[in-house]
Amino acid sequence: MDESNKSLDDLVRDELGEEPSQEAKDYARRLYERFRLPATSDAGGVNAPATE
Repeated sequence: MDESNKSLDDLVRDELGEEPSQEAKDYARRLYERFRLPATSDAGGVNAPATE
């Protein structure tokens, strides 16, 4: 399966080699949210400014 199309749970299973505990899933989700790369727009690959 293409790595870019895998779910976060699938990636965790691949790393651990078995069904991960809920604690491992929660930890992976926190890491993902903290360190994911921002999505780029189609306008030259520049990120749109954040609005609050």
